[in-house]
Amino acid sequence: MDLADLFQVRRLSETVEAEVTTTGEEHGVPDAVTALLGPATPGFYVEHEELRAGGVELDWRRTPDGTVHAATLEGVAAGLAWSAGQWPRRFEVAALLEDPTRTEELSRDRWFD
Repeated sequence: MDLADLFQVRRLSETVEAEVTTTGEEHGVPDAVTALLGPATPGFYVEHEELRAGGVELDWRRTPDGTVHAATLEGVAAGLAWSAGQWPRRFEVAALLEDPTRTEELSRDRWFD
């Protein structure tokens, strides 16, 4: 159950239209990130120099079609983790995006989760 359902409220994204108005470049999600987040991980994301939606500058945005748009490394990590239903893993995703060789180290750190 997600928070919106728990409080019986609509998500902001369902209430306010915030179409992405800037262009970006599509990138594939690294295999290490997909392995961490699981099969619900999107296959790609769109990186923006500056991300604007609904006239507002954002770090990341998931559009209704499921595409993750992001302007920062943390935004990519948050968007991918949110999309995969693995929000608590966003910091690990950021670490992997920064340095994909940390897979084993991060895996070891999850032993006690």
